[in-house]
Amino acid sequence: MAVGASLDLDPAREIFPFPFVKLVNAYVSFDEELAAADHDAILRPILDANYTVVISAPDDEKADRELFSAVHEADMVTVFQDALYFSTARYERWERTRGAVAELLESVTSGRGIESLSVRFLDEIRPPTPTGIFEWHEYVRLPVVTQDVVLDHVEGHHGGLILHLADDKHVTIRWAPTSEAAIPEDHPLSHYYEAPQDSALAVEWIGWQDFHTVAKPAVVVQELDSLQASIKESFMRSLTPASLKLLRGEA
Repeated sequence: MAVGASLDLDPAREIFPFPFVKLVNAYVSFDEELAAADHDAILRPILDANYTVVISAPDDEKADRELFSAVHEADMVTVFQDALYFSTARYERWERTRGAVAELLESVTSGRGIESLSVRFLDEIRPPTPTGIFEWHEYVRLPVVTQDVVLDHVEGHHGGLILHLADDKHVTIRWAPTSEAAIPEDHPLSHYYEAPQDSALAVEWIGWQDFHTVAKPAVVVQELDSLQASIKESFMRSLTPASLKLLRGEA
């Protein structure tokens, strides 16, 4: 973990040696922009955590919003005037990602409130042999069932669903077969990603939470856990025995 945070691990939980998750992103938006005086206070803990920081050039078209981006191994963080974006291409346990986001929030909020939160998981199911578009049902069953929401069968090899968990919270699911790389070669985290040799089924899960009143970091982390739990439940219910064999390295 690039940012130090204690992990409360469940030793009984199964950890798959060959996870489908290729990229996890978390995004939070703030109710007001950073003041110039806050910049050094935000940079210091990120530098102390061994991130390599890149400051936006004055003539960069993003410079009016993006303050800096930083990379440490498979983790990347971008700090904007009014938002924080975290990405990792090395997903081991949820606690590692959660801990990094939690500690970054403590450093970056600087007294500002948080208006919204989103988390994105990108999964790629890669069978050991090439799979046609009509054979994906061997590896994934869509629809899924989560939070007592039952969805009817969805026909076709690609599509999307929205699970409405509450008025201000939902999970969007999109899936499609692809042979394109999920992370482009010029991305700072590209060397942690191996492009698929054949067609893969890409399944994107995006959880979103709007806050009626601005939230503190502790509340945001709780909601981040809630979104992740809904996504994980949906994900596990969507898998077939063939997919579980892939995850466990038994295929």
